[in-house]
Amino acid sequence: MKIILLLSCGFLLGFGIKQVVNWLGVDGFFIKKSNLLLEIISSVSVLWAFEHLLFPESLIFSIIVALLTGIAIVDYNTFEIPLILIIVGILTIILGIFTDIIAFVSALWGIFVGAIIPLALIGILWVITKRQGMGFGDIQMGIVLGAWLGPMRMAITLFSASVLSLLVWIGVSLIKGFDKDRALPYGPFLSFAGIGTYIGSIYYPEFFHLLII
Repeated sequence: MKIILLLSCGFLLGFGIKQVVNWLGVDGFFIKKSNLLLEIISSVSVLWAFEHLLFPESLIFSIIVALLTGIAIVDYNTFEIPLILIIVGILTIILGIFTDIIAFVSALWGIFVGAIIPLALIGILWVITKRQGMGFGDIQMGIVLGAWLGPMRMAITLFSASVLSLLVWIGVSLIKGFDKDRALPYGPFLSFAGIGTYIGSIYYPEFFHLLII
């Protein structure tokens, strides 16, 4: 009964994010009713969270994962990141801070690693090459992810996302031909790497503690 309830709550959470995405209609993009990817991922994440995490950490995790999944889907199809999902993410982070799930100092340092440093690198890269490697939507994601993950896990997330995006770019180039101007949306890689890093820190806390030391 508990499993069915959790899966149902996750499905409704994913469905709610889908409705917001379709209401926004970013660049005319809509998620088809038959596409249940968001609902499935949200259901699995809610079930995992409430089986492995204490409340309200499980609630924070479930909401953030649903938001990141929605952002990844929109960014993959439009190269745009919905601001409203970022705002909801920030509000979720604030809830985590007030419930002592997220340490305020850790959130600040996470934002520094996830948003301030990449923003500075974007500026330097623009001055040197007149190219912009990351968009400002990615910086907004860095605020949410950094505050949620903290500085060390955020640093791992940025590194992992960069490696994943590079590998995918090489794979696409091998199939479609090399094009130095080919762009890939960075949001999906940030989302995948961030969620993976968080889950990894739950299963292998000693490894992440060793990195912090």
